[in-house]
Order: sequence, then structure tokens, then C-alpha cells
Amino acid sequence: YIDLYQIHWPDNTTPIAETMETVAQLIKQGKVRYAGVCNYNAAQLQEAEKYVHLVSNQVPYSMVKRDIEKETVPYCIQNNLSILAYSPLERGLLTGKMKPGHQFAEGDHRANLFYFTDENIARTNAFLEKIKPIAHEKNVSLSQLVLRWTIEQPGITIALVGARSAAQATENAKA
Repeated sequence: YIDLYQIHWPDNTTPIAETMETVAQLIKQGKVRYAGVCNYNAAQLQEAEKYVHLVSNQVPYSMVKRDIEKETVPYCIQNNLSILAYSPLERGLLTGKMKPGHQFAEGDHRANLFYFTDENIARTNAFLEKIKPIAHEKNVSLSQLVLRWTIEQPGITIALVGARSAAQATENAKA
């Protein structure tokens, strides 16, 4: 069986009822233990829960991307759904390692994202400079401080963070 089966994106061409009834059937058959979703807003969560009991919602969340706090987080807290926050370091932006003019490698999807314009990198780095003393005081890296902040936010159960090396994975785990 699969412990947690997550529908990764709401499918606009398939009714939520149809998708969730299928997941409910997989649970009934013993093939899946728990159902979760990814990137669902509060209204979509409410609709989905008419057909299957959800345990989680995996959504993007970071210090610079906090729109889920308005409706999704309160809904999840009220309905006891875990929130798996992905991209808490905002694809490396919140590590403080990027500077305006950063050149991305060929094919790096970040090159065309709003958060990675020179103006936004500069604005983010100015913010990071303000919180660096907290990291220094606690004897942690900036990344560790950002990750710890993430998991300490109301409703956040897990921070899903990537790593490009074993050293980064170890540093992230220490958060």
C-alpha cells in the first residue's frame, strides 16, 4: 500500500469529485492509507473533503511567498490538515548566496521567475541583512534560521527543502 497518496495539482479538466472518489476507492481497497493534495486552496480543500478525508496539503511557502496565510493555513488548522511547505528557501533565494546579476546555468527555470530579477534579489538581500544578526546570535546559518522560522509558523507541519549536496542536506536537517 501507499502511505500517503497526494494529488499534485488540481486538474481543471476533471471535477474534484471524480478525482477524490477515485482516491476514496483506493483507500477502501487498502491500496492507500491516507489522502493528501498539493497546491489546493481552501475552497478546493473544502470541495475535496466532501468525498475523502484529507490529511495534508503540500503548498509553496516561504518568508517571501506567504499568500497561503490568508485562507489556506486557517482552513488547514481548523480541519486538522498537515501543511507540507515546499520551497521554504524560495529555490535558494533565501540563502543569501545570490547577488544581483546572478547568471543562471542554461536551462535553470529560475532565470525567468519574478523572484530572481535583480531588483527582487536586491530587495530580498536587504531583508536578509536585517535578520543575519539573529542567525549569528543563535549560531546558525541564514538557511537554518529561515527553515526554522518556516516550521515554527502556525499550521506548518513540515518544510520540504532541496539540497544540491550532502553538506547542504546535513545543514538543512540541523534546522
